[in-house]
Amino acid sequence: MTIHSPAQPALTRLLATRTSEVIESLTALLGERVSSLGSDEVEREWVRASVQTNVELLLQVMAHPDDLTLVEPPLGAIALVRRIAQRDVPFYEIVRGYHLAEWYWVRICTREMAELTDDTAELVARSSEVGELVHSYIDRVCGRLSAVYEAERERWRSQEESARIGSVIAVLEGSGEGSADEVAQAEAALGYRLRQRHLGVIMWCGGLDGSGEEFARIKGAAAALARSVGSRGRPLVVARDHTTLWVWLPLEGEGRLDVADVVEVLSAEGSHVRVAFGEPASGLDGFIASHRQAAAAHEVGLAAGEDVGPVFPYREVSSLAFLCADIPRARAWVAETLGALAAGGRREDELRWTLGVYAASSRSATATARALNCHKNTIQYRIRSAERLLGRRVDDCGLDLDLALLACRWLGELVTRPRSAPG
Repeated sequence: MTIHSPAQPALTRLLATRTSEVIESLTALLGERVSSLGSDEVEREWVRASVQTNVELLLQVMAHPDDLTLVEPPLGAIALVRRIAQRDVPFYEIVRGYHLAEWYWVRICTREMAELTDDTAELVARSSEVGELVHSYIDRVCGRLSAVYEAERERWRSQEESARIGSVIAVLEGSGEGSADEVAQAEAALGYRLRQRHLGVIMWCGGLDGSGEEFARIKGAAAALARSVGSRGRPLVVARDHTTLWVWLPLEGEGRLDVADVVEVLSAEGSHVRVAFGEPASGLDGFIASHRQAAAAHEVGLAAGEDVGPVFPYREVSSLAFLCADIPRARAWVAETLGALAAGGRREDELRWTLGVYAASSRSATATARALNCHKNTIQYRIRSAERLLGRRVDDCGLDLDLALLACRWLGELVTRPRSAPG
């Protein structure tokens, strides 16, 4: 670092006599040139306090340049930066303000020095030295203030999230029969309109990579999901923890969330984000019900393996939520229901998939063949093979078979057996 000599005592005395004028002029200039600072009387006083403490400290540094290495941001500047952070104003606005102040201060110093000497060489040398000193001061203070800003922004965001999640939980734990005034109060607290049609969604990160970027990925995927359904209103997004978001998407008309669209969105985001969602519903009751459905689908998603896929619609997995409460018992029940067909081999996977499509096709071999793009005889052969493993005819099985097949599809190895295991 360059070791500066003290500014001319005469210059320092002149600047000290103009302190009040400089503070007022610089405060007005910042309010005029940096729109996010000094926009009203209250903000102007915060800016003025910051300018005053910075000017006083800068005068001290100009008189004693060696003190530069000990400089910490003045209290007035710290108070302003914390307020700016709470208002979500970018830190760059503070940097702009300091750059403007640097220009203003160096210009004043140069003009004053021009009155003190006729020696052009001395004027240039002194102006250069003062400019370097002021720049070093600004750089040091801005560096320290950036840490203050980030810490305050994180603290404020945490408080905001805590307040929002508290408001959300209060709504979810209510009866859903609030008065118009109560609904309006809840809407004000959440910043989200409850009297509309919406969809409850839970998003989380599977396969954490330890990069610390998981939460940013989830938020990015949530924004992309809102765009994909054409949400005109602002979604409600609250952090349940550092890897899980609760989301409500406003829906227009009879709009729905399509599984294929969700998969495409997640694929485009290139992340490990997984999504569970309920059914669209309207009003306060719908806000609660759709989230509860998403929560049930989320339980299935947490239990499912990575190979199942990233999307868990309540409509498809709702019957599995109860099985997820006791996975060992679910595994035993699947084995009892499917017999040897509960094994985890490739052949068994194919047979279970065929039976699932067969059930969804009203047990029509022709419709199943069409859906799987193969010959009807192939479907009939697979059904007979599955019946040998089941130990009974498929058409004699009831809903238990359909549920067991669904469990194998979504929960995979959690409920299937290794192929070599005894049946």
